[in-house]
Amino acid sequence: LEIPLEELKKEMTGITKAAINEYLDMLLGRNLPTRAREIKERRLFHLLKHYFIGRIPTEAEISSLFQMTDRSSRTLLRNVRTKFKFELKEEIENTIKTILLSVKTRGNKYIAVIKNDNLLEELKHTVAEKAPHLDQIKRVPNSAGVYFISEDTFDILCSHYGIDLDEVEAASSSK
Repeated sequence: LEIPLEELKKEMTGITKAAINEYLDMLLGRNLPTRAREIKERRLFHLLKHYFIGRIPTEAEISSLFQMTDRSSRTLLRNVRTKFKFELKEEIENTIKTILLSVKTRGNKYIAVIKNDNLLEELKHTVAEKAPHLDQIKRVPNSAGVYFISEDTFDILCSHYGIDLDEVEAASSSK
């Protein structure tokens, strides 16, 4: 596997916890899935809680774990995010905060790298809900995962996710 033994142990601990919780659900009769799709959803949910701990992975990470296409991973994550939105609130918010704290500035716009279409969807939904009159997040032309966020829109997002703008400035100046 070409990874240090200690790192392997750490990775396996998270996967083991996820598997044990999946089996506990089965043995205790909680939310028993009946279809393969539901089994994958439950499995991903447990991995999110016990393996990825505190963050939402990219669709590419899910693809490599489940041996599926990015498109299938995107759909799986969207279904899990919808079905378990209250249980995953902390993980979603942590990941969005990480994105917002890692922006770079260009003039009066912020540049964000967003590698997860589900989180981009979540951010766009927040803008549409909280400030429909402001500019929406826009992809930088000819880029794969780089987005422009206008200053006003960025301020609304930071306010919604409880990020102090001084934190953003401190994080961007330390890069």
